[in-house]
Amino acid sequence: MIQFIAQRALWGVLVIISVVTLVFFLIFVAGDPAVTVLGPQARAEQIADFKAKKGLDQPVHEQFLSYLGITPCVRKDSRKYELADGSRGFCGLLQGDLGESYSHHESVAGVIGHRLPRTLLLASMAVLFELLIGLTAGVIAALRRNRWSDTLIMFATFVGISLPTYVTGPIALLLFAFLLGWFPFGGYGVDAADHVYHALLPSLILAIAGAATYARIMRGELIETLRHDHVRTAKAKGMPMAGVVIKHAIRNALLPVVTLIGLSLPFLVGGAIITEKIFAWPGLGLLTIESIESLDAPVIMAVVLMFGIAVQVGNLVADIAVAALDPRIRLDE
Repeated sequence: MIQFIAQRALWGVLVIISVVTLVFFLIFVAGDPAVTVLGPQARAEQIADFKAKKGLDQPVHEQFLSYLGITPCVRKDSRKYELADGSRGFCGLLQGDLGESYSHHESVAGVIGHRLPRTLLLASMAVLFELLIGLTAGVIAALRRNRWSDTLIMFATFVGISLPTYVTGPIALLLFAFLLGWFPFGGYGVDAADHVYHALLPSLILAIAGAATYARIMRGELIETLRHDHVRTAKAKGMPMAGVVIKHAIRNALLPVVTLIGLSLPFLVGGAIITEKIFAWPGLGLLTIESIESLDAPVIMAVVLMFGIAVQVGNLVADIAVAALDPRIRLDE
């Protein structure tokens, strides 16, 4: 187990470094952050001063090494990196420094720390809806295979997977917020209960595709599991069908679902980008869109780093959970 975790962690670090490196250089190909932040009316001396403070006047490779924390800090917007002898200290990822946002004029950690809990609330509610709706629908479809209810559920899952969020989101706003008035048009609310109320509709929209996927997978796995010998033996001994499903079938059928949950968590956060934009939810997704529009490189890099870590952790947790559910699986092998 320890060896497996160590190997996966090493590969995960290599993958994250590769992704961070690629995105860092793509940002500078996309345009000039100084011009984007200051606007087209900025004078040449203002642009030059901005670049000097942020270290953007240095070669790109030196900026990247400084961002990693391998070489001295190229940013001159803070005196805390100035040493007594006049040289520059180190800043960057190795020092736990994510930099300062170009647009918000505060630390990236502070900006993300303010937005991240809101996105986590949205994503966690979406996961809950995915599991409740998807697994329930999958079990019902499997137990009523080839009946009208099975056909209806499979048709609904096909529609749910096919429709993207930017289609279902505006339709849901028009129907449930504007016409029926059941939900607010958007925003975050003022207290904890209000936050959950405002998150209900966007989290449901975010959960549609995942719930449909879980339903289809659960149906297929449960149908296959019900054919196994140990399940037939339990039925032959007189165990009620409900007991057979709960005690013998669902646990084995959950293995691919658990794997999918671990892989889907980071993508839920990523999928929240469009959903947050539609519902004006002030979370990490909306922050990502704003940062891309303004070429706020430190924030973009921090978001990419978080997503990369989330993907690797999700993969690892999924593997460990599957091994815990199925004793035939040994991670060390």
